[in-house]
Amino acid sequence: MVQDGLTHRDSVSRKRALYLLKMCVALSEEKREDCPLYPSEEEDILFKWASNRSKLLREFWEDYALVMETLEENQIHVVRPVLNRIDTLIQTTVNNNQVSDQGFFHPSWLLCVYQRMFHSENKSLMREGVFHLLELQVLQQPAFALAFSQFIVGPFMNVLSETSLFQRSLGQGVGDCPEIGAKLQIFMVTFFSSLPSEHRGRIFLQMIQQLCTKHWCAAPLLFLSQAISKLPPSPMLRVDGLTALREVLQSTMITHQVLLRGAAQCFLLNSALCLTEVSAVTLDDVFSFLTHFRADESLCRGTQMWNQTCTWLLDNECSFKPRLMDGDCTGAATKKETVRDYVQSEMHTYLRVPASTGHTERLPDFREADKLARAILLCVDLERNQLGAEFGNTLESLLSPLLDTLSRVSTNMYLPLRKSDKSLQLLLRLFQLGGTPSCQEAGEEQVDNVMLAMERLIFKLVDPIQEFILRRLLGELQELVDVERAELYLCVLRQLVVMYKSTPQHHSNIQQNYFPKLIKNSLRVLQEPHQQINSVANQEVIDMQSETISALKSLNDYFYSPVSTSCQRQSSLGNFNQWLQKPQTGDGSSDGALQGRLLQDWGRIAASFLRDQWICLSFLIKAVGIPESIEVSRASETLQAALSCSVEALALLPSDLVLPALTFMETVLPQLLLDEEAQCVEAVNLSWDLVQGLSTNAHDFWPALKGFVSMAFHHKLLELTHTSAPTLLCTLKQIASELMELSQSKSGVFGVLIQHCCHTWLPTGGGSSHTGFSSVFSHINIISEACVYGPVFRRDQRLIQDVQTYVEQLGEECSANVAVTSDNRDDQLPRTCVLAFLSCLDSSNQQHERLMEELVMDLLKKDNDISKSKVRYYSNSLQHRVKNRAWQTLLLLLPKLREYLIEWMMILILVRYPQHMDSFWVCFNRDHEKTKTSICTFLSVLVHLNVIIPTLEDEDTHLRKALDIILQWCFNHNFSVRLYALLALKRVWSLVGVRAEAVWGGLSTVIKACLNQAEAMQSTGNANKNWTRIQEHFFFGAFHPIRDYSVETIFLTFPSLNPAPDLSQLQPGDWIQQDKGEENKEERWAEVQKKITPWRLGIQEQEPELQLVPQQRAARVGKQHGALLVVASLIDKPTNLGGLCRTCEIFGVSTLVLDNLRHVSDKNFQALSVSSELWLPLLEVKPLELTDFLQVKKSEGYCIVGVEQTANSQSLQDYQFPEKTLLLLGNEREGIPANLLQMFDVCVEIPQQGVTRSLNVHVSAALLIWEYTRQHLTSAEVDSKPEN
Repeated sequence: MVQDGLTHRDSVSRKRALYLLKMCVALSEEKREDCPLYPSEEEDILFKWASNRSKLLREFWEDYALVMETLEENQIHVVRPVLNRIDTLIQTTVNNNQVSDQGFFHPSWLLCVYQRMFHSENKSLMREGVFHLLELQVLQQPAFALAFSQFIVGPFMNVLSETSLFQRSLGQGVGDCPEIGAKLQIFMVTFFSSLPSEHRGRIFLQMIQQLCTKHWCAAPLLFLSQAISKLPPSPMLRVDGLTALREVLQSTMITHQVLLRGAAQCFLLNSALCLTEVSAVTLDDVFSFLTHFRADESLCRGTQMWNQTCTWLLDNECSFKPRLMDGDCTGAATKKETVRDYVQSEMHTYLRVPASTGHTERLPDFREADKLARAILLCVDLERNQLGAEFGNTLESLLSPLLDTLSRVSTNMYLPLRKSDKSLQLLLRLFQLGGTPSCQEAGEEQVDNVMLAMERLIFKLVDPIQEFILRRLLGELQELVDVERAELYLCVLRQLVVMYKSTPQHHSNIQQNYFPKLIKNSLRVLQEPHQQINSVANQEVIDMQSETISALKSLNDYFYSPVSTSCQRQSSLGNFNQWLQKPQTGDGSSDGALQGRLLQDWGRIAASFLRDQWICLSFLIKAVGIPESIEVSRASETLQAALSCSVEALALLPSDLVLPALTFMETVLPQLLLDEEAQCVEAVNLSWDLVQGLSTNAHDFWPALKGFVSMAFHHKLLELTHTSAPTLLCTLKQIASELMELSQSKSGVFGVLIQHCCHTWLPTGGGSSHTGFSSVFSHINIISEACVYGPVFRRDQRLIQDVQTYVEQLGEECSANVAVTSDNRDDQLPRTCVLAFLSCLDSSNQQHERLMEELVMDLLKKDNDISKSKVRYYSNSLQHRVKNRAWQTLLLLLPKLREYLIEWMMILILVRYPQHMDSFWVCFNRDHEKTKTSICTFLSVLVHLNVIIPTLEDEDTHLRKALDIILQWCFNHNFSVRLYALLALKRVWSLVGVRAEAVWGGLSTVIKACLNQAEAMQSTGNANKNWTRIQEHFFFGAFHPIRDYSVETIFLTFPSLNPAPDLSQLQPGDWIQQDKGEENKEERWAEVQKKITPWRLGIQEQEPELQLVPQQRAARVGKQHGALLVVASLIDKPTNLGGLCRTCEIFGVSTLVLDNLRHVSDKNFQALSVSSELWLPLLEVKPLELTDFLQVKKSEGYCIVGVEQTANSQSLQDYQFPEKTLLLLGNEREGIPANLLQMFDVCVEIPQQGVTRSLNVHVSAALLIWEYTRQHLTSAEVDSKPEN
């Protein structure tokens, strides 16, 4: 009960539990009896006491109470000095358990400490607790590891789901593994290695199951999965373990970012391979488990993860648990099964289907084909590693049942349709899963050999497959359930077309013989008037892209044909945006329930049909244009109508299917810019609204965004001017601004725009004469914004980006980097892209030169605006970073902040254009009082005058001018200015050399005196440090403005020169409270805040009875109560009453009198009383009843004392309080009424030194209560001393 109370969410419950624990310790020490009196081996005893170990036990529990009390604080600087006491508690527990078989300190008390830290509202304290547990050395002992196990899989796993724990620590760079991630890997290995082997599997299963009980964010789950993957091989996972891991894959990480989800899958699969007890799982269990690892995210063929899986299967091939097959006898299950045996058995089972029932059936579940295809490919790669080049025969023998079925699909009329469908599903999945990532290089030739061998086998069967598909698509598919079947056939057909690229004869054959038939049949069905469209497959066929021009032209004519009079939709182009009519059921040809499920999904089918129309239209408008039958004079009108239909399609289509319509608009818009500007504006605005609506759907947003940017920022649209199309140009600029704004919260958005624009303005290999370059001047704001781009993300967004960078840096070690296509959405991409664009500009090209000049002016304006908006900004602030990026870009542009970039720029300008030297001298005459940094900037330039002087005509004149100016600033009142001036003086004077005495005369004496003063500063502490530091600075030391001019210096060396704090002078004791070990009690508590124990003030102990009412409870908890009675009936503010209640309870006042006991339920009262009202007797006396109350107390012998300044009042320091004292407090504003003053025995006033007339009533009361307590405590101590 006490332990539950110590970890309770309610603070009052925690205080009560700690109070009970303290009382238990105090009673045990006082009674000097062992606890428990009669130990039992069956019970797990949590609290023990031995009189002969009293000191050790008392100190342990004092430390424990101190830790628990301090953890109630929210300030980490208060808590941190006490954290080392946890180590003391742990070491005491360990030592005690090692010495005695029956230790006095149960480990569960330590878990209460950690759980309290985990529940803290302060994230820093939570982090301290997690890190402390991760570094707990005691877990290396099996007994402690087992004792902590349920805590690890419970509360500790819960706290690990807190995302903020995985933020980068101070000093870590982008892409580094978070500190907790590295510690977690070591912890997991230590913990599970220390557990007794018989308990590891059970505890590991509980940990995996814990991952499924709540939602885990991507970062915690990723690093926990990685830590688990580092466990040494051990048989801990059985079938239930694989089931738990499968649940994690299916539910816990379904919403995570793709790359992080793929990386977590890789780590979990690696864990499964290392930790599975192969003798307890069958091969079917393994391959069923592998189907949950997506090929496009983790388990992709050709990756390191795939090869590792093959190796694991090969090493354990005959060790798996045998399967119990249907019809097998009992002994048959003992036969060992190889991977090949399993695949061959599964192949026969897969293709064994019942006879057809005569009804159209739904398509078989694709997951069966996925499982078998992956097993076949793993088996082939496994045996390829064994047999080398002989794997061709292996593949053919494995696929022989499939090849036999495919060879008969078009000729065997009795072949069940379900078997044909399953064979095509398996064929399709084999090709889809057999491909390797495009970025995979290692082993590519071997992988290609496998796929080439498969293609050779399929090439022998392409004719029957194509004949079967063609026959089915040309009329046999008549039912609603055939929609899914048609999609399968078309996917197989597409895969065959891809395969034909290496064989021109097959490619030509399918174009000449198959595609024309499909297109013509589709047109025939589409042109049937007033009939239900039964052959759904024909609508799906029209998305095929064919080079059969005549068939395509017929299809094009169909789309652009005039409206038929019977059509309900009125449009100038009758066959755009055609709808599928919802079919009617009830003909008895199919199962009604099956039809009903498909009808519920009819919206998706109809939307896909509409999308497919626009896929065809976008291809046809590029391939053959508008039909030749349309007159030239009506061509523009036709395009307008087509654009109008595409805008209509944006409203009709679901947002995730609009990409084909955007692709069509990309071709049509440039042809209508000048004639139909309003329509173009409408199309662009509606498209942008749709793309914005997809911003929360990552799967569809990025393709739609790229399609929109290609359409709206087409090079023809970028070339628009304010005179040609002002409205559309303003619309594009507004959208560009909104794109930049969106990129502040969604990384990668601006990168799509800037990549497209840079490629449009300066295509690779386009040369300097590219005609589209001139459009950059209308959108120079895009270039300038990209130069200073760098969004400020929320901490959770930055965490995800840091973790993604970490995963990417793992390289091919993490297969997700190979399987997942890189999206290039780094927030640094826009700057990288625009800087590469600027680096390609040619200063000899007039347009390029003009762009650079305008960009420089724009960047200078940005810098000036920031300086005006905020005079002072701090290092690494947003303003600082923007200015730094602007000057980095200016430095890059100059020849064709962090600090000193502006100075470097000025030096390069003066070297390149020495005629501006006079303007530079003028800068020193401006008012620099508003900010000292500007004059320091100019003085820094003079430090490098040796680089500028050779380019000047009259060197002596400029040297004299420099010395005159520098000397003036050597006597400035600002220390920093003087420091820069002295350094400049030292460097410039070194240029003068031996000519000094002859040329400058008396001036040389002054200069030498200044320099001597600077060198004399060596004995002046901080001044010496600053003088040494500025001379050793990179910019004033090793740096040369001309020789070191490079992209590396601008973007790497200078930004990396952030000054780190000088830690050399700091000692550990400056920021860490050290535990001094075994010292006396006073020294043990000298460094930390420690709450007193009330009953240790020499008071008679009593047994607490918590069931009593508050007044009775306060009288019976063993507290000392004096005879002081405090009357606060005249006070009406809850805050004063709450604080007064707390003061009275602490100093043992016998009773506090209030005007109304309802005050105790007031939130303001409770905020200051902190539950003290539960332990203090309270009495209610109304103000009108005070006269009678005081009279009664007077008759009982109480001395009535008032806190008031009167003519006869006594000073507090001189007054001696009687034991029976009643203290009456006045109202906050009006004090004590006159009728009550006459009842006082004495008035006491507090001596004052200040001008303010009175103290707060609570403060006044506290002073008097303390003085009363001090006097009576002192007298009690004197009375208690023994007589000599």
